[in-house]
Amino acid sequence: MKSILLIFLTLACTPFLATAKEPTKAEKKLYRDMVLRIRTQAEFKVPMPANGDMHFGYKMEFDQPKWQEPIISDWSITDEHMKPTGKFIRNFWEKIFLKEGSYINVAGEQIPLTCIHVQGQDNRFSGKSGPLIPDFILKIIFVANDWTCQGPLNPGWPSNGGKKEAWETYVHYEVKDPTIMLPVEAGLRYRWSEFEAVLVK
Repeated sequence: MKSILLIFLTLACTPFLATAKEPTKAEKKLYRDMVLRIRTQAEFKVPMPANGDMHFGYKMEFDQPKWQEPIISDWSITDEHMKPTGKFIRNFWEKIFLKEGSYINVAGEQIPLTCIHVQGQDNRFSGKSGPLIPDFILKIIFVANDWTCQGPLNPGWPSNGGKKEAWETYVHYEVKDPTIMLPVEAGLRYRWSEFEAVLVK
């Protein structure tokens, strides 16, 4: 469950490489439009056979993006001799604020949902063949109680005495087919406790 946040923490601390190909305005718009098609509500459950399943979900409405454009970085693919192949994997990041009234519901408790954080991966330029590697992968975090959407790192750490991570409560999942936006590999962090989950609807 911690692996998805570790990915974001690593990426946040890693300098961007020079782009292998300057993204066009149309590509930037494609990424933003893809993010704006994320499901605005969903319900999940944490299987707990002994005590009954724990249900949670979210409901949201998009507000304004935090950044003027998605942040994009291309990672070149080299051959066995470390020579450039002209192929690359593109990563993009997006943060969008959510309107007041958006929330995460955990077992009947409503928690304000403030923004989403998305890391996308575009594999179309990687030379992939076959359907095992999807064209796009979206890793989405629905963040509670971060009104400035500064996370995943606590910007005041360690001097403020808090945790290194900023987000104590969030819902996360992946999307590997943006045409249907089906959540997979879902999970919940609730007051620092981690749970794996499955989609209900």
